[in-house]
Amino acid sequence: MRTNDMRRVFSAVAAAAVLGILTGCAPSTAEEPSAGPTASTEPTPTPTATPEADPADPATWVISEAGIGPAELGGDFAAVLGMLPDTWKNDDVCSWTAWWTAADSSYGAYFVRGTESDTAPVSEVSVYSAAEDLGSVQGPRTAEGLGVGASTAEVLTEYPDAEQGSDEIGSGTWMRLPGDADGHVFFQFRDGEDQASSVTVTSRDAPSYEVCG
Repeated sequence: MRTNDMRRVFSAVAAAAVLGILTGCAPSTAEEPSAGPTASTEPTPTPTATPEADPADPATWVISEAGIGPAELGGDFAAVLGMLPDTWKNDDVCSWTAWWTAADSSYGAYFVRGTESDTAPVSEVSVYSAAEDLGSVQGPRTAEGLGVGASTAEVLTEYPDAEQGSDEIGSGTWMRLPGDADGHVFFQFRDGEDQASSVTVTSRDAPSYEVCG
């Protein structure tokens, strides 16, 4: 091969080698894989406000271990009575008891203090009904929505550990909700019935058989 031809071949090979080196050093233009979709944050649910109890409307009151509405265990009897409307009654014959009856007589409520002195604290609060259709009675409810008219199955669904027992006087039965407070909530049932006719909160061992007898 002639000298000029050899120079041309050598130049072509050298150029190709340089091009290969430059190509290897060039930055990659491949796109980075995109990140997956960002998980959306679940909106925080807005807590439902508990309706404020209306002293004039016991249907707005909440039943709990503390009491029923503004009538709380351990409270001052006279002070509680003083904050309620004059539809609540109290007299000298049964001075330790205050009671109320709905305008349609569908249900009533009462609270009592101890009889040992005029300043004894409230020791029992109750809502009750003599209606034949207890399921239609409006009145105070627990936070879970149970009150007069609740069935034994409904009580056990919300409170599986509820204790069941019988009245010492009469033939009624009761279900006592579990709790560590001084007061307990009792759902009371008339003989042979499966819907609560009374709900009583008391610091006593059991609801009173009668409060003004």
